This record gives sequence, C-alpha cells and structure tokens, in this order.
Amino acid sequence: MIVEKHHGKMTVQAQTPFTSSCCKNNEPIIRELAGKGHEIGLHFHEDAHLGSNSEKLAPSVWSAVMREEIEWLRRAGAENVSYWSGGNIYPHILEAASSAGLTIMSDYKNPRKQEADPLLLAVNPWRPAGEPREGDVTEFARHDPAGKIIYLPDGIFRSADFKERKANGIAAYFDYLTDGLERSLYAANKDKINVFHITLHPGELKAPGGQGVQILDDWLTRVIDPLVAAGKLQWATFSEMAGKYAAWEKQWEAATSAAPSSSNASTRCKPYITFAINTHDWVNLDESANTILKLVDIFSKYKVRGDFYLTAPITEAYAQKRPEVIKVLKESGMTISYHVRPPSPIYLNFDQRLKALDDAALKQAVKDYETYRLDLATGDLDRSKPGGYTYVAKVFQTAPVCVSPQCDQRIRRFCEEIYYALGARMEVLYHEEGTHPDNPFQYRQGLLVRPSDFSITRWRAGGGQKEVFWWDRLMGPDAREFDPLARLKSEAAGWRNSRPPFITVLIHENNFYNSGPESWKAYYFSGRHFDVPLSAPYNLHAPNPAERRSPEEQRKIMEAYESMVAYAAANMNVVTSRDIVKIAQTGSAKLPDQ
Repeated sequence: MIVEKHHGKMTVQAQTPFTSSCCKNNEPIIRELAGKGHEIGLHFHEDAHLGSNSEKLAPSVWSAVMREEIEWLRRAGAENVSYWSGGNIYPHILEAASSAGLTIMSDYKNPRKQEADPLLLAVNPWRPAGEPREGDVTEFARHDPAGKIIYLPDGIFRSADFKERKANGIAAYFDYLTDGLERSLYAANKDKINVFHITLHPGELKAPGGQGVQILDDWLTRVIDPLVAAGKLQWATFSEMAGKYAAWEKQWEAATSAAPSSSNASTRCKPYITFAINTHDWVNLDESANTILKLVDIFSKYKVRGDFYLTAPITEAYAQKRPEVIKVLKESGMTISYHVRPPSPIYLNFDQRLKALDDAALKQAVKDYETYRLDLATGDLDRSKPGGYTYVAKVFQTAPVCVSPQCDQRIRRFCEEIYYALGARMEVLYHEEGTHPDNPFQYRQGLLVRPSDFSITRWRAGGGQKEVFWWDRLMGPDAREFDPLARLKSEAAGWRNSRPPFITVLIHENNFYNSGPESWKAYYFSGRHFDVPLSAPYNLHAPNPAERRSPEEQRKIMEAYESMVAYAAANMNVVTSRDIVKIAQTGSAKLPDQ
C-alpha cells in the first residue's frame, strides 16, 4: 500500500452498502486495515440512508441510523468508531452524532455548493459551540470548551471552494495541496495542536493513463517524507489528532479558563479597532501630505493613534519636500508600518526578476530591495542610496511594525525572514477579514499575522451585487446606507464571539481627495481598469487617471472618518499594530496610557 510504504496512517471512511457487503461476503479489508493501525470512520451520506427529506427528520432518527452504520463497520472489523463526516447542513447533526457515540468530525462542506466556509480554514482544532447551518457556520466555528464534538479542520487553503481544488485533474490537485500545506505550516502555532489532512476518493486516483497512484506516491516522496524526516510533520489518524488535542486541552485548562482580573476586565470586553492608513501617493505629494497632517490632528484630538503604512517612495518625497510630515508623525507617537507598491518586485506581477532565482539568490535579492533605493522608472536598484524598509526605518528612527508584502508564497517566505531580521513584528496576510474566531494570533516565521475579524471599508447595500467603498457613495442617493459610523456600530453589535473583535478601518490617503485609480497606476498598468502590468522602462509622465473630488465631497469623507475616530475613542480600544503585538505576546489588554 502506498501510504504504508511511506510509514503513514489513514482514516478510512466507509458506509453501507460497502460495509454490509464486506460482512456478507467475508471480505476482510476493513479488519485488515484496522489491524495495521489505520482508523476506520463513518462516511455518512444522509440522502442514501435517510431519504431525500432527511433534513426534516428528528435527531433521534438520524442517531438511530448512524448507530446502524457504526454497527456495520464493527461487524466488518472496525473498533472504537469515533469519527464521522457528512450531514453537514442538517441543523442537528452534532446532537445526532453525539447521541450515536461519535466524538470527532471533519471535512465540512456544503454538499449543494461543494464549498466549505473561509471561517473553517484553520489548523487548530476546536469544539463547535453550535450546529452548522446552511449559509451560516458562525456558531459552528466558535469554540465551546464544553462542546462534545472535536472538529478537525482541513488546514489553510487559498480557497474554500472544493470544485476549484479538483477542477484541473489529480496532478493539479496535489499542487493545490502542496500550497495548502505550505500555508498551514506557516500558520502553525508551536504552543497549540496543529492539524492538516487530505481527503481522497479511490476513483480520483484513476487519472488518465492510470497515473493517479504514481502521482500520489511521488507527492508523498517529494513533499511529505522530507517534512516528516525534518520533524515538521507527524503522521496521525483523526482519532490520534483528537486525542492529542484533548490532552492539550487538559494541560492548558487552567490558563484558558482563567478569568481576567478586575483591573483590565472592562478593557477586555471592548472591541479592538485599528485605523490603518495606506500612504503611497507620491504623485500628488502636497495633497497627500496635507491629508496626513489632518489625520494626525484628528487622532491627537481624541488622544488615540493611527497606523500609517508608508512606502519608501512616499517617505523619500516627504523627507525631501514636506519634512514637516515626518516630524509630526514622529512627535505625535503615531505607529509607522510599511508596504510596497510597483515597481517593487515584492509586488505581485512585478516579481519576474525574482522568480527565476534560486533560494540563496532570492533571499539576497529581497534583502537588497529592502536596503537600497528603487528607481521608479526602471525598477532597478540604486545601490548608492538607501531605500525600502531600511530607509523608512532610518527616517523615522524606528522599525516599522507591520509589513505588507504582496507576492507569491515562495517570495513571501523570504520577505518574512528578512523583515523579521530588520525589526518588523507583524504582517498583513489578508487585508479586511479572515481571523479565526478562537485563534486570533497566528504567526508566520515570527511575524504576527495582523488580526482582522471585519473591516469598515466596503460593503453591499440597497440590493447591490458588488461591494462598494463607503467613501465613494457619500454624495449619492444611498449615502445613508454607506455611513461608516452606522456600519461600525452595526457590525460591532452583531459580534457573537466570546472574545472582543479586531476591527480594521482601512483607507488610502488619496481616497480622501481623489476618486478612481491611484495616479501612479497609469505609470505601471494599462487597460481599462489599469490591471495589466506594464514593463520597464515606465512612463512617469503618463496622464493622471485620478479625478479630484469636489471640496464638498472631501469635507464629507473627512467628517465621516472623524466621526468613527470619535466614537471609537469613547467606546472601543483604539489600537495599532504595535499594541496588538504586545497584546499577543503578553495576553494583557492594557494599552498605552491607560
């Protein structure tokens, strides 16, 4: 057997009529698999066992049929059946399974859509607080220490769409799994139990030409075996994973159940909110500078801090022509973070000069691009002048806390290593939302992934099919539906997790005074939507595609933004990336100046 050849273990999921046929024909395969240390679990197709209206049946009926299926597994040679998959959109599946004696679940997906839910893309198991419901897994994704079922997530993949994963054949599927495994390893927390698994149907290995089994064997040899040998992976059945998690729960029970002290209890119950300003408009320098000065005034007025994500080119432009911006940002105590824009090769689709490099050369190249000045017209480095992350740190005399590399996984891995060495302590992995409800603090190579449960940035309203940025609708007939303060209050009130949410209010400084594409996009992109990357040399005199907002619209946007700052200062914990790093490290919710 291929898996045994690689010293691996499987959880084999079966159901009738396969199991009943094994019993009637004295087929020993289930007994033999169990005897070799593989686990036997229940794969439950509800319509096959309960009929087409199964969702209307009582939990007791489901439980009785599940017990019948478990009995067939035992007759066929299985022992201690504790795992099942299936019944995902039945609103009482956890109750029914628990009553049948099952304790472990995995492989959730909506069978009608063949999709999971992004909330379930994780590496740390949990005990669901509520049943999964079609279209809403919020309670299912929330942890309840008293829950009877342990859920084992698949891992972290770039999509929750199962159709996408398997759309291009078995070879492409294993490439997808490799990418998911890499993401999951990055997200692993050494202080918790981390799990990852792949699910295969035998028929999926029947690739054209009979190469499916060989592809699996090659993948295990090339990807899994080296990670196991290096101690980064360990084979386990689902029951063994759940057993490790249950043991971890007992070990950490005292720490996880400890109540917050009275001195910081009021702080803990308030939402955390970050005002992140991406700052990059070196083309319209005066407008950019004036906007930043105004925002610093607003934050200072309400005695809170903003988180300013600056590029090296905008920092250089401020230093040369508007040095008061640098001075005010430093003296006001605002948090400085860092991000990149074209033509930096750390930006997706501008990374051709990095992709062909071997690992050693790639690591050095990333370090060089974050050390020396980038020529905005050619994309080349000027090694006679400082640039990148190092330059921003030098100008502000502090290491930018959060970084936002926008590149593929291989390049990102070296970016993370370099940024951490240079002093960064957080990175942006998802811009607006994506934080696991019960594990908000994930790390990648030492960098905390910026947590964000939801963002006050864009949404649908009035029956619209497309999410729209709130600042683009304040002059329209539906302006009331895009009031950001009303949205903030509504989203915060709807939070149902036991911990406070992390909220991100994200905006770019040019959004306050311009509409349409950023001015610099015409230099580096073509096409109607400026989404087709150009090649060097770049025309830094291309027509400006941005449109200046009217004074009235600019005023409304700034007033709406200030209303959020004022409300958050009075009712929430306004934090920056620097504060969140401290909270994650110490577990303390005490913030600066509190």
